[in-house]
Amino acid sequence: MSRSQIAKWIEENRFQLNRQPVKKKSTEIKAGDIIDIELVDPVQKEYHPGLELKKLFEDDYLLIIEKPCGISVHPGSGEKNETILDVFKYYYPQITQIPDKDRPGIVHRLDKDTSGVLILAKDMITMGRLQKQFKRRKVHKTYLAIVSGLVRYRNGTIDAPIVRSTHHRTKFNVVNPLEINEYTETHAREAVTEYSVIFYDTTRNITFLRLHPISGRTHQIRVHLAHIGHPVLGDKIYGKRDSFPRLALHAYSIEFQHPMSKNTLHATSIFPDSLRKFLKNKSIGISHLKIDGK
Repeated sequence: MSRSQIAKWIEENRFQLNRQPVKKKSTEIKAGDIIDIELVDPVQKEYHPGLELKKLFEDDYLLIIEKPCGISVHPGSGEKNETILDVFKYYYPQITQIPDKDRPGIVHRLDKDTSGVLILAKDMITMGRLQKQFKRRKVHKTYLAIVSGLVRYRNGTIDAPIVRSTHHRTKFNVVNPLEINEYTETHAREAVTEYSVIFYDTTRNITFLRLHPISGRTHQIRVHLAHIGHPVLGDKIYGKRDSFPRLALHAYSIEFQHPMSKNTLHATSIFPDSLRKFLKNKSIGISHLKIDGK
């Protein structure tokens, strides 16, 4: 539940502290206090998903889909629109038996505005085994991005720990070695991203990159690219808001071991038309480029 919703309920006198109405959000509570909340159940409408899951692979244990840009993977604070998890639950109601009630079947995440390959688990055992592979860094991911500016080196590794911003709750920052404090020492997480240049567009001052995140931190690629001075086009948090109509970041492929058969699975999501058309010009066509040798 969002903070704004709770604040609204306080204004509507739905909260009582020791049988007295709570008037302020800042009211302090102590051990032994009794808090009553008046809940009003909303009228439940029959749900029919507006989004179809575009499947890249499916068997009895897991589903690999192509996530579109602009759709959240799961509900979060303030998220009122349909999510991938909503649609997944509708078509595969058995996932409600998974103990993780908040994110059943969600093995990993993509940012709301990032498109591309996403793995979903159909049962608890599959979910657990896949999460272990991610934790042990056995899953190999490839992203494609269009970034601002001409990246100086054709290949490189960005090794820079990331920490959640203390000023913006939804933002992350690279840790400044000169500003280490108790907060950064406690909350900073190792983050490593490898990149290579596919081509430069000197006319428009952009670079088309292939990226391999070794770790899997929230916003990692976006934070790292902004850190080296080349934010992803269309990144409203770490770049220029009006640089591009959408976030020019795409989860192109993923490779992992099937949790049951132990076979290697490699799934690929074609670069979106909107980004493909943007890159095309008279001298270079994205359709003629080789990505991962293909």
